[in-house]
Amino acid sequence: MGTGAPPALSVYVRVHGRGDERVILNTVAIGLSVLALLSSTYFAFQQVSSMKRANYLPAYLALLNEFRSPTFHQHHRYVIQRLGVEHDPDLGISGLPAEAQEAVYDVAFFLHNFVILKRLGIIDDRYLMTLNNRVVRTWEAIGPFVRRERELVPLPHLLQVLEDYAAGAAVLPPESGRSLLRP
Repeated sequence: MGTGAPPALSVYVRVHGRGDERVILNTVAIGLSVLALLSSTYFAFQQVSSMKRANYLPAYLALLNEFRSPTFHQHHRYVIQRLGVEHDPDLGISGLPAEAQEAVYDVAFFLHNFVILKRLGIIDDRYLMTLNNRVVRTWEAIGPFVRRERELVPLPHLLQVLEDYAAGAAVLPPESGRSLLRP
């Protein structure tokens, strides 16, 4: 008691100091817990998203296999270069000879399926952008046939997803799809 301060006051100051430290420690602990909860939630959602994409990987790989086939490229070349020259769009698709129908459906639904995978969030837009030129050129070739087919057969939305995507892709600069291919 040589300091002249009342003993109760010095005890009070020490206890008060420990209480502030405890409040600070508890606040930091709660903050770290909240941060851990948020990061765990974020990573859980990322994992679920990755798992969904992984479920569709076989379909995506099958499409890529089809893209590598010589038949697909022959059909695409036919659709782009000869379809409109050899056949009247007033026939629709169902009025075309079997070989022409096969080429149109092969190419159109291949591209249509890629657009659907993009809309479902299974593939990134950057991957589909590499096909923009093909989508636009294909739609320009088959569009009149598809529109007529919609009139002939009660399928008002036949290849509508492909048509919508082609309209958007047509206004993009041609080099936009090459960005994925650059190092």
